[in-house]
Amino acid sequence: MCRAYTLRGLSTGLLLAAAASYSHAQTPLTQTPLTWKNLGGTSIVADLAGPATGAVSRVWYSPAGDRLSVATQSGRVFETGDFEHWRLGTSPAPVSGASGALSTLIGQGASRILSAGTRLYAAGPDNIFASDDGGRTWLNLTGFNNQSILGGGFNGLAVSPVNTREITAVNRSGVWRSLDGGLSWSSLNKDLPNFAVRRFADSRTAVVLADGSVTELSAGRWIPAARLPAEDLLVGELQMLTGRNVTAATESGTLTYAGTAEGRVLVSRSGTQGWVEAIQTNPSAINRIWVDGDRPEVALAAAGQRLLRTVNAGLFWDDVTGDLPAAEIHGIAADRTAGVVYLATARGVWSGSIALNAAEPVRTQWVVVSRDLPVAAAWDVRLNPDNTLSVALDGYGVFETAAPHKTSGLRILNAADLTVRPAAPGSLISVIGAQVLEARGAGALYPVIAAAEGSSQLQVPFEATAGNVSLALEGLGGRWTVPLSIRDASPAIFVDSDGAPLLLDAESGLVMDAGVAVHAGSSLALLATGLGRVTPDWPSGIPAPMDAPPKVRGNVTAWLDGTPLEVTRATLAPGYVGYYVIELKIPAIVNRGAAELRITTDGAVSNRVRLYVESTPARQ
Repeated sequence: MCRAYTLRGLSTGLLLAAAASYSHAQTPLTQTPLTWKNLGGTSIVADLAGPATGAVSRVWYSPAGDRLSVATQSGRVFETGDFEHWRLGTSPAPVSGASGALSTLIGQGASRILSAGTRLYAAGPDNIFASDDGGRTWLNLTGFNNQSILGGGFNGLAVSPVNTREITAVNRSGVWRSLDGGLSWSSLNKDLPNFAVRRFADSRTAVVLADGSVTELSAGRWIPAARLPAEDLLVGELQMLTGRNVTAATESGTLTYAGTAEGRVLVSRSGTQGWVEAIQTNPSAINRIWVDGDRPEVALAAAGQRLLRTVNAGLFWDDVTGDLPAAEIHGIAADRTAGVVYLATARGVWSGSIALNAAEPVRTQWVVVSRDLPVAAAWDVRLNPDNTLSVALDGYGVFETAAPHKTSGLRILNAADLTVRPAAPGSLISVIGAQVLEARGAGALYPVIAAAEGSSQLQVPFEATAGNVSLALEGLGGRWTVPLSIRDASPAIFVDSDGAPLLLDAESGLVMDAGVAVHAGSSLALLATGLGRVTPDWPSGIPAPMDAPPKVRGNVTAWLDGTPLEVTRATLAPGYVGYYVIELKIPAIVNRGAAELRITTDGAVSNRVRLYVESTPARQ
């Protein structure tokens, strides 16, 4: 007998998710309403008295004490009346910068004093203090174990005009309020739009903040990460190698690009001496450089408010700014094959069509794609493998939507993670942009597993051979021929709309909650496709048997943060078409926290997914 995995609804759910993401396939970009999803909110979970956020420079109460206002380092003012939810402020900041009497600096400029009746409050560099004897002795209100429970870098302190025991302090970690004279503190940062993201750090789930620190998404929350992004490491290395003030850098294949504060772009090719420097000098520093992963001689560079293009590894750069509204360009993302560029600017996110395969003269016309986002500067933009667009928005954090240019035209995607990757015999593929009735390739019938308006799901027949196939599709609305690349194996782990892997408990066969940690020593099963042929042979388009499902012929391996896992079974998923089940054994000793999981089949590597691992065994 075989364990009956509870997979009901998964195939249809994935298909409907794909259809929803691409439901505006024939709508012009300028008219397409985009649905944005915020990732992780605007606060950071740190070891403080509550959620933290970016630096706040000033704080003050209204004369009646019923409203609190703060000024962030980005120059925006926010206010709250319920001391929980924030909105853009309307009251001007007092000239003094705080309510109450602000005295001169004491000591060596370590503290500023606020008088509140018979009590004095002082904001030092790293803590808040109080004195009830005129300043002869001071009580540290925020220190614990030689650290501040609110973080350091205090910039301001305010006392309520109607309650001398109510004080609010602001520092580099946000806004903190006490109602009992500093004996206890609460965070006012959860809904404050002050998450100072500046760019993505190697992935869409990690960002660099305005202070240079890195925070990453873990179980739906932002947490500090002690590491340097690859771009920062590269910039530092190139500054030493070139002796220049390098402001942006990237590399792909054999080419390395470096932009300087003087507006120059330098290019180096592996195995050669020195750098090739473009003839022209740009009026502004080079902010960012984007390079194509498949053709590194194609690159884009942002120089202040101008966008530059090269198709010959930096020998010549063309100005392709076009009619982009005057605004500093902070980030670049592009799809060379589609000829589409996205820019993160001080005036939001814009998209334009630019030829990236040849140096064709263009006058780029841009359309805004951030109209449904809060009004704020966009600091970075990123195209993800699953055809989503990520935006880093000053104060408001990270947002994602289906990439607008991917919502037009017919596309063949892997059904597991909706990315473009080769298919394999037996695997599931999604056709985006058509309701398919019949599909054939190289004389073989591709079974249609499900079809709906705008998207369909097919199975690659087990008898398909490796190579490039012209897939002929017939459906409602017409006939199409699209290319499809097939490999003997092309594994992909099924993920949900948030990128979390679809896991099952190996004992019960039930789907696991994505937020539940995997315990050391436990067994789990994951769903995948693209593992190739099976033994014994199984007919295409027919659900796998519940008893003794066919086994994968190839050698299946699994890795958790580079450590091999024991694979106890790899078969077709009982009762389903195109799904495979892989049972894994988690080691008895593992590191606690986020870990990266991948599988391989005969050396072909799957997508990488994140698990959350608990180092203790599960309770029985």
